[in-house]
Amino acid sequence: MLISRLTRRSTIAALALTAILVVGLVRAATSFDLAEVAQTLQRANVAWLLAALAASWITLPLRGLRWRMILSASGLLISRRAATEILTLSFWVNCVLPAKMGDVYRGWLLKHNGAASFGNAVGTVIAERLVDLTTVALLGAASTFVAFGGKLPPTALALTAIALGVAAATTLLLLVARGFAAALIYALPLPDAIKSGFTNAATSLRSGSGGRVVGTALPYSLAIWLSEALRLAAVAMALGLFVVNPGPGQIGIASTIFVALVSAVLTVVPFTPAGIGIVEAGAVGILVALFGFTPESAIALALLDRLVGVGSLIVFGGALFALSPYRRGNGALR
Repeated sequence: MLISRLTRRSTIAALALTAILVVGLVRAATSFDLAEVAQTLQRANVAWLLAALAASWITLPLRGLRWRMILSASGLLISRRAATEILTLSFWVNCVLPAKMGDVYRGWLLKHNGAASFGNAVGTVIAERLVDLTTVALLGAASTFVAFGGKLPPTALALTAIALGVAAATTLLLLVARGFAAALIYALPLPDAIKSGFTNAATSLRSGSGGRVVGTALPYSLAIWLSEALRLAAVAMALGLFVVNPGPGQIGIASTIFVALVSAVLTVVPFTPAGIGIVEAGAVGILVALFGFTPESAIALALLDRLVGVGSLIVFGGALFALSPYRRGNGALR
């Protein structure tokens, strides 16, 4: 399945777009002092980088446990190890393929290993993503007001409006998918196999996104995104850019959460693997425009944070992909 996806024209086009964005960022960076960026990176404290790596990787078992809850609510029972490993594989695919192909791959892995139909599996992934995105949007909006003390500059106000808009759109999409959309698909003159797939997905989505499930998963969602913010804070600490009471060119607790969550929202744009090019540009722009960073320090922080978060996942996730029994269809799910 993965090889066929890699060779599709749409995938090749998206990867080409990623390359163009990266080249564009490199060319744009030539207007800055790249030697200063390199010097800032060389000063990074290794101990804090290891802490950042730990904060990044602790999110994977937390995500696995949360997804397992959603699966259980949908009647799909798998072990903690299976949920975490399959989810990690899907995140790795999202780092090497565009268009959130890893989410589709996660559903396929469940079906490939006999846990559920493809429709049921994808429904649980959609439920998890919708819960995740809503949490990101609301936390991002809250951190905006804290970071700026209620006095929002126009850019921060616009980003807050976008975050709240994402939350509202996500909720609306969830309500539509849970009811009207499923009924509409069933009424259309489509082949039974297609109807069955949509019906199964809607059933799992409805079961996996009920109020009780969302409430139970909320502590995990908060822990996941606070860990993401801690990773950025540890990277900033490694570069000497994090302080409790930040001034221009520094970030603190609330501003770290704000930048981490806005970057997470940018990864939703499915044009490039892991939002490469888009997230870096957005993070640098926010750090410079809102927090008074020099372009050089902003570039160093954004690049090092992505290296810890995405780069480490590409390396270690690739090793897991090579060794995992789940991609071969012979992994134990319980």
